[in-house]
Amino acid sequence: MLYLLIVLICLLVFAIGPFIFRRLGLVDIPDGDRKQHSGSIPLSGGFCILIALGISFFLADFLGIADSSRPSALTLAAFFSLPVFFIGLIDDFKPRPPLIRLIIQILSCWAFILTTDIYVRDLGDLLGFGNIHLGKLGIPLTIFMVVGVTNATNMFDGFDGIVGSVAFWAWTCLSVIALYSSSYSLTFIPSIVFAIYFFFSTGLFGKKVKMFLGDSGALTIGFIASLQLVILTQGEQALFSPVCALYLVLLPLIDALTTFISRLRAGKPIYKNDRRHFHFILYDSGVSKVAVITIISGMSMLATILCLYGHFNETPEYIMFYGFLTIWFFYYLFLIDRAPKN
Repeated sequence: MLYLLIVLICLLVFAIGPFIFRRLGLVDIPDGDRKQHSGSIPLSGGFCILIALGISFFLADFLGIADSSRPSALTLAAFFSLPVFFIGLIDDFKPRPPLIRLIIQILSCWAFILTTDIYVRDLGDLLGFGNIHLGKLGIPLTIFMVVGVTNATNMFDGFDGIVGSVAFWAWTCLSVIALYSSSYSLTFIPSIVFAIYFFFSTGLFGKKVKMFLGDSGALTIGFIASLQLVILTQGEQALFSPVCALYLVLLPLIDALTTFISRLRAGKPIYKNDRRHFHFILYDSGVSKVAVITIISGMSMLATILCLYGHFNETPEYIMFYGFLTIWFFYYLFLIDRAPKN
């Protein structure tokens, strides 16, 4: 009953959001370079996702669905994403220096850690020489990881539906693991929200309610996702190992790392926007936008399958980690010589 109610809430929020943002003039206008869509599209994606998640989490708590201490931390992750959302919204319409966004993200993550005392204390047996215990050093590392994944997600948001599909597969994976372990019922909620968002963002429900994430939405998704991965991989109630989390943010993470290297090789600032990303390279080579989204969604699904396989077969963590590095290596080889030279 709860999940049916959440579906109805999401449909209502995602249907109303675009009209509100259009009335306020908060729309994305094509520039002929990185923004090649037609017409002005409301940047209401992040707002709608936050509202849908917030109401859904509240209902789950109110109805007593939460079955452990961790769902409250999941709700706090959404709460502390608010400053990240608002600075992203400001940046959508009046770009701010990247340093301001970084400071807000760092402070928001730090506030979450201080409130919940949840951070990366253990990395697991990543190298095959035993568990890597971080202790208090995990606090700055957690902040670095969260900020890194947050911005990698934003960088990967090149076409409508890309980040939504990646987020959908990631949270679907979490839902499957949660269902198997009979815990963390709230992990199902984001899967529902992002599945519905994907249909709206790609225009399958009509152009009038089509929306984009913008920086505000992509940053918010990245921030919430990275904090939830920290929550669900640490402590006695950990849902899965830290190395599995790498596969849930596989594409945004390796794309960002490869893009940084490509920009450094070209003598450009790593934060400067360009078309050196996987989706742009495919599109500029003649692949249609629908095909690009389908390819990325398929790759995200495969990454999810690898995560599930490693988790349920109890594959050694160091093998999973070296597998991640191998995937990144071949991804790098594919992209590095295909990136535009200018």
